[in-house]
Amino acid sequence: MITIDSDPKINPIFIGARILVKLSESDYTQVAIEDLYEDIKYEFETSYEVFTYSLDWLYIIGAVDLNENGFIEYATDKVDSL
Repeated sequence: MITIDSDPKINPIFIGARILVKLSESDYTQVAIEDLYEDIKYEFETSYEVFTYSLDWLYIIGAVDLNENGFIEYATDKVDSL
């Protein structure tokens, strides 16, 4: 079970928030999953499994998309239009 007071290194919600920050600060509209993982791993020393849980959560809530080239995109346009 994930709780608010759990360690950020294993909390997909907290890591998902950092992923969104990294995407919003980026000069690019898309990023490779491996590059994004390296950034998050460097910051949190988290496992790839927790990183993918974070991406799953972000996809489910409509914050990110996976494009046809296999890159992660920040889905602000789709969220803003709802």
